[in-house]
Amino acid sequence: MPTEVMEKLFKTLSAELDGCTKILDVGVGTGRLAAPLQNAGLEVVGIDISRKMVGKAKEKGVKRLLFADARFLPFKPKTFDAAICVHVLHLISEWRKVLQEICQVSRFAMFSLYETHKNPVRQAYNQLLQRYGYERHHPGISEQELNDLSNLAKHLLVSSYEVNADDSLSCLEQQSSSSQWEIPKDINLKIVEELKTEFAEKVFKQELYLLEWNLNSLKDYTNNLGHH
Repeated sequence: MPTEVMEKLFKTLSAELDGCTKILDVGVGTGRLAAPLQNAGLEVVGIDISRKMVGKAKEKGVKRLLFADARFLPFKPKTFDAAICVHVLHLISEWRKVLQEICQVSRFAMFSLYETHKNPVRQAYNQLLQRYGYERHHPGISEQELNDLSNLAKHLLVSSYEVNADDSLSCLEQQSSSSQWEIPKDINLKIVEELKTEFAEKVFKQELYLLEWNLNSLKDYTNNLGHH
């Protein structure tokens, strides 16, 4: 996301975290949220199942990092005031278990993000990927899908902004998404080069929302899902 959007996101998230001191970042990734929150004085613990991601977060200066599975969080109940879970649930088939674990180890809220418009570059990438005989497998549920199912979250508009297609193309070319890691580099490059002819220098609109989930409601919802 553009720098100014990240700054607005941090400002919005910080305001909602007022009164919270201990934060769990589930799927910390490269530490794009953990690092600024830590620098603001919060005690942030980041977990990720990818050693590669944990390594990148460490390079950014994130101090409290654990290589751990979100389905089995290694913490005592109510260890944290709040949790952050961004672009993680779609990667995990047992996403209900992840939510139950988050509700177990956190006191007040879980925060996630969603964009209102699909990225056309990424959509076209997925279609071309299938043509080459590959697929970006998403076994879980996205934040948007979870919100559509449960409607339990508080919605906070972070920013309306323009996305440069060249930035999306660059991320795809670098295979920065974990769902791309098993795609052969030569196939990935062919697809990106084809996309450049269609999308280079184009710009499209996007809206970013912060979702704030009440843990008691989320816990009741996931428990009810397990009974069906």
